[in-house]
Amino acid sequence: MRLRPEQLGKHLSADLKPVYLVAGDEPLQQQELLDDLRRAARDQGFDERHRFSSDTGIDWNALRNEAQSMSLFGGRRILELVLNSKRPDKNGSEILREIFASPSSDTLLLIHCSKLDRRKDWNSAWVKALDEIGAIIEVWPVEGNNLRNWLQDRLASRGLHANDDAMALLIERSEGNLLAAAQEVDKLSLLVENGQVSPEDVQQAVGDSSRYSPFDLTEATAQGDAHRVMHIIQTLRAEGVEPPVLLWALSRDIRMLDGMVAGGQPPRLPPQRARAMQLQAQRLNPQQLRAAQASAIRADQCVKGMAKGDPWQHITNLALRLAGKPLPRSMER
Repeated sequence: MRLRPEQLGKHLSADLKPVYLVAGDEPLQQQELLDDLRRAARDQGFDERHRFSSDTGIDWNALRNEAQSMSLFGGRRILELVLNSKRPDKNGSEILREIFASPSSDTLLLIHCSKLDRRKDWNSAWVKALDEIGAIIEVWPVEGNNLRNWLQDRLASRGLHANDDAMALLIERSEGNLLAAAQEVDKLSLLVENGQVSPEDVQQAVGDSSRYSPFDLTEATAQGDAHRVMHIIQTLRAEGVEPPVLLWALSRDIRMLDGMVAGGQPPRLPPQRARAMQLQAQRLNPQQLRAAQASAIRADQCVKGMAKGDPWQHITNLALRLAGKPLPRSMER
């Protein structure tokens, strides 16, 4: 079955499906939906959790054995399968269909991945089998009026209301990055006492023009300005910006640049930004983009605690690579 994100709350008031797939490239929505599913599962007695991730390589036989075995503690458990942009190979697809064919009431399979391709993914055997016994939830970027409505709902959930000028400024500063927007709403909930958000409140929470945003960083990487890249990263880190916010913005640029280098259509961006990215794509070759993708993966693993290291160091390496000025290998950590 298909579920829209806004339908999940009502759906979770009943018994859970044996398997859920949450797909999309918008990280905040995806993470919050997964958190809701995990919370509902815990409320229904799913106390154990086992994780299989494409980042470290998925042992499909181990997943099947885990799905078919009894819990060590005699309870219910979640098997979480993190595919990201990868998809199951032939063996993985067969094993998933085998698991779907004989689901256990004591096991919940929770899968999350990047956006589903309408032709390739929806026609794959494992997605079709999942659709028959479980639920598929797709998340999409929130833009235009939908972004305004999303922000209004987010503010209301914190007991806040923003006037038109404050809302316009908040939308401008977040630029569609829901994770950054959510952080600003949380700041406003601590700052505003009467619940009425003014443009001055947004300026105070988000910062005036002398401060930087993650989009200042991507602008600097597009311009190839390594000195400014370093300065912006140091400033954002000192201001308490979380690494996932920067990683989201830089990873988004990698995806767009990868498509442009491969000869695809340039993304729909403001003219000045589009020109800067076209020049950036001309400076970078596929090998450099693969190195940037590897840096992004290492940064993501450090952020999630799956690998040792300083996420900020990997984010700096990534940003400098996108600027075309990578550090010598001996200096990367």
